[in-house]
Amino acid sequence: MKMQMSHVVAAVSLFAAFGSAPASAVSISYYLDQANIAPFPDGTNYLKVTIADGAGGNIDFTVEALAPLDSLAASNYGLDSFGFNSTLASMTAANFSLPSNWSVGFGLNQDGFGNFEYVVNTNGNSSLQDPLTFSIINIAGDSPMDYVSLSSNNSGEGNVYFGAHVKSFTTNPTSGYFGGSAPVPEPETYAMLLAGLGLVGFAVRRKLV
Repeated sequence: MKMQMSHVVAAVSLFAAFGSAPASAVSISYYLDQANIAPFPDGTNYLKVTIADGAGGNIDFTVEALAPLDSLAASNYGLDSFGFNSTLASMTAANFSLPSNWSVGFGLNQDGFGNFEYVVNTNGNSSLQDPLTFSIINIAGDSPMDYVSLSSNNSGEGNVYFGAHVKSFTTNPTSGYFGGSAPVPEPETYAMLLAGLGLVGFAVRRKLV
């Protein structure tokens, strides 16, 4: 009995150790699952932000709207701003490689989600993006995690890692701000979960036999 139970404890401990281990992947992703307006309830994954090591030492951002927003897309739909923070020393406009007709502002608010050190935004409705892709350039030794930090100052929805504004919905209101800090589980996490459950199941079956 003690030996069989030790198998279960060992399997659970192994799974817990794997589950809590830091990811070594070259990219990280987060969901934006909060909204500042009705009829968009909190707890829905509205957008996904992926930050990855890119070519030449760049850091690449991809911000994509997900099905709950895409299903409401009217003509000329997409993101017109995205805010984030960094643990690095202050960056300048020269550190941003942005889409055409986009620029970067500093210390701006994303309504309901606080102030962000860096807000990239479009200069007109003709340049809305979905997905929005841009890069951080000319910074040696940075990594994706250097761009994951909470917003500051008062925010009705709470401070978050990222905030975005999406425009041109078929509903009223026709635009809204979305924010969030929820990590997207990595494929390795699912694999470890299945492996851990398999080990536990094997130990339990041996106990029953």
